[in-house]
Amino acid sequence: MKQIVLIIVLIFFFRISFAQLTAEQRIQDSVIGWWNNNYWDRNWKPQTDPVGKKKEVHLKNMIEWMKKSYTPVGGLGTVTRYLQNSGYGVKFMVWNVSHEKEWTDAKGNFKPIPEENTKFYISVNKLFGAYPASFINTTGLYLFTWQPDGYDNASSTNNNRPAGIHPNAAKYITVRNEMQNIILAPGNKLPITPVSKGEYLQLADEALAKKSTTANEFDKKAIDRIRKSIVQLKEKHKHSLQDAAILRTMQPGMYDFDGSDPFVLSEIDKQNKLYYPLYKLTAEVLEKCKAAEPQWITVSLPFQTQENGNQLHEMYTAITENINYDYIYNYFFNPEKIKGMLYKPANEGQLNERLAAYRNKNKPGENSSAKTATLPAGVHFMDDFSSGTIGQAPANWFFNTYSKRCYITGIKGENGKWVALGYNTPFSPSLLKKPLPQNFTLEFDLATDGEYNSRTGGAVRVVLNSRKATANGSETEGGNGARVEINITSGNEADYNNNNYRGEIRTKINAVPSPNEQNSSEGIYDVKALREFTDKQTKVHVTVSVRNNNLSIFVNNKELTSSSGFKLQYGGNCNVCGLPAGTVFNSIFFINTTNNSEAIKVYISNIKITTNR
Repeated sequence: MKQIVLIIVLIFFFRISFAQLTAEQRIQDSVIGWWNNNYWDRNWKPQTDPVGKKKEVHLKNMIEWMKKSYTPVGGLGTVTRYLQNSGYGVKFMVWNVSHEKEWTDAKGNFKPIPEENTKFYISVNKLFGAYPASFINTTGLYLFTWQPDGYDNASSTNNNRPAGIHPNAAKYITVRNEMQNIILAPGNKLPITPVSKGEYLQLADEALAKKSTTANEFDKKAIDRIRKSIVQLKEKHKHSLQDAAILRTMQPGMYDFDGSDPFVLSEIDKQNKLYYPLYKLTAEVLEKCKAAEPQWITVSLPFQTQENGNQLHEMYTAITENINYDYIYNYFFNPEKIKGMLYKPANEGQLNERLAAYRNKNKPGENSSAKTATLPAGVHFMDDFSSGTIGQAPANWFFNTYSKRCYITGIKGENGKWVALGYNTPFSPSLLKKPLPQNFTLEFDLATDGEYNSRTGGAVRVVLNSRKATANGSETEGGNGARVEINITSGNEADYNNNNYRGEIRTKINAVPSPNEQNSSEGIYDVKALREFTDKQTKVHVTVSVRNNNLSIFVNNKELTSSSGFKLQYGGNCNVCGLPAGTVFNSIFFINTTNNSEAIKVYISNIKITTNR
């Protein structure tokens, strides 16, 4: 009986020992929190006048609200308070961290890694994406452009914007320009006034007339020329002078009128919302902005999805779903409603569950379909992802969540569960026993989305490296060792009968020290057309066999290439036609290299490594 118990304990320990991620890998899933060092708030000076003291109280509350609503995951949070002429607020930042000695203090606590941060804000009387018309503005008048909602909707970053915003924030003013802005204002109405074309032309002319009285001779000539242009623009737009001024330049200046029309927009600019409505703050509003009580509150943050990794996605999720906007609105604009009430995050139960999931994530799980202690004879590793949850990251596989994510999914027309690989994201098994056997066979199923019109579809790079992975789970570069890189790309069958078919397997073997070098180029390689993996034939079974230092690759159980036939980089015969003697591999990575990765996905499943006898 004792012997059976001992075996069970050993098996459990065996599973645990290979499930452990490194400390650096665990960072991205770890609840880290806020830095207790006030370095980034060191320039704040205590306020002494009554208005300043009121602002200081508001800022203190803003910090408390944020810290109760958002706990940084995968990074370290900092706080910076600031005061401006008419606005004030708190700049928050979440920083990358590392266990490396350089980025920890004497007690081993994290410090921010310089320049590796993301900023987000709670501000008073400030609009993000707004730019002043400085050549016009005076003490009692402030003109500015403000990027419209949906601004720059053709940009690549816009493709990563979440489709909508959580109902917790949606009841307030939400403007999506260069930032996601949630704006709290009395009656959901900002105290800003649209400026008409006629008013803009008149104010510009008056500002330039005043400037001309103190300008040097060169500037005076330019101003006179521009004022004549403004007269012409008044005539040109005489039937639409009451229309709102929509400008084609983000930062208005006097030279916008110099021989050109600031109101003319291209069709592409209109379609993509690359234009800038003009607004003003009146003298009355400006005076109120200088007082302690705000006219509006803006919470601004960059757009982040799961594709941006845990650190940034958790920040975006917490700020949109868990900040209690109702409480903050009432605090400033209807204080009787919250009299005697303490601030609590919105959806607090959901917030706590999410943080608990992160805290439990690094605990080795028994629900992984990757087998270790119970493997059949001769099998070194296997995983079919069968016990994974659709939409979630696969258990006991590692990828850096700062990159495009990898997740469990199904494929139409195919059995079982698959992993959709994130573009350019190395994906590696945490349970892999290292090193691999010297002679082994790696097998996996590879699939792509079909019916694409491009010359290539899904593509994956498989890397075998004799060097151990770095502490953060990335590939080790430099130093002695051998590396195999296998690039598998699907082609388009429309190109079968011309010279443009691009489906291929491209394989390289590099080593240090190198037995293979030609014209200062190191390594051996091979390229073979791959007609079995296309827009019509969307799944293949790939086998990589290493036996007696020779590497062979099979597709659907048919040998496609062998290192015995590889060539040097300039076509010469290889000196060592395979791996250096005694090579054993310590790391393996699968990487999505698809050209059009947003539209075409690539998937892997049924991964198995067996020992060659």
